[in-house]
Amino acid sequence: MSIYAIGDLHLSFNRPVSLYDVNFETDVDKPMDIFGWERHYEQVRDRWIETVRESDTVLIPGDISWALKLNQARYDFDWIRQLPGKKVMSPGNHCYYAQSKKKVREVLPEGMEWIDADYTIVEDRVVAGTRGWNLPGDYHWDEETDRKIYERQAGRLQIALEAAVKDHPDRERIVMLHFPPVTEKSKSSLFMDLMKEYGVSLCVYGHLHGRAHRDAVEGMVDGIRLRLVSCDYIDFQPVLLELQE
Repeated sequence: MSIYAIGDLHLSFNRPVSLYDVNFETDVDKPMDIFGWERHYEQVRDRWIETVRESDTVLIPGDISWALKLNQARYDFDWIRQLPGKKVMSPGNHCYYAQSKKKVREVLPEGMEWIDADYTIVEDRVVAGTRGWNLPGDYHWDEETDRKIYERQAGRLQIALEAAVKDHPDRERIVMLHFPPVTEKSKSSLFMDLMKEYGVSLCVYGHLHGRAHRDAVEGMVDGIRLRLVSCDYIDFQPVLLELQE
C-alpha cells in the first residue's frame, strides 16, 4: 500500500465517459493540447494504470476540473473514479465548482475524499490540505488584492494542522497545497512557518506549469520534503512519495 501524488489534471469532460471511450472532438470542453499536453488524459490514464494499484492512495492537490459548476465536475470525478486506488483531493485556483466542500463531498463517488482546511488519514498518516495562494515577493503578488487571501489560506492550513496534531499527535504529517509554499523568488512564507511549527515531514504542491517549473523548489527545506507534482512536470505519471519509516 503506497501513496502517490499527481496534480493539475485539468479535466473537462462534458458527459459521462469511460476511460477508453472519449471522443476528443465532442466530449472535451477545454482541450489542453493548446498547451502542448497532447491528449493528456490518455497519458494520465495509461501511466496511472501501469503505476497505481487498487490498494494504493493518490493525492491530487488541486485544479482537477475546469468545470464552473459542480454538476459538470461530476463527469471528471467519475472518470477519475475508474482509475485504480483511493483518491484524496483538495482545491486549486481553477476549482470554481468547489464553493462548498460539503456539497463536493456529497457528489463524490465512493473511494474519493475532498479535504480543505481539514485532514484525513491515509496509510496511518495524517494528510492535511488547503489551496494556498500567491506568495509575497513572487512574480504575481499584488499586495492590495493578495494579502488578505494569503493570510486567510494560511489560517485554513493552521486549522487543519491544529486538528490533526490534537487528534493524532504521533502520526506523520503530510500537507497538500495547490500553490507552492516557497519558490526560487519567494524563499519564505506563512505556509512554511506553519509546516515547521506543526512538524510536517512532506508537502506536495502543483500550480506551476511550463516555464514556471524553473521557479520550483524541491527537496529538503528546513526539514520538510517539498515535491512539485503538476502533471506536466512529472510527465503525467503519479509519483511515489517518500515517507518516514
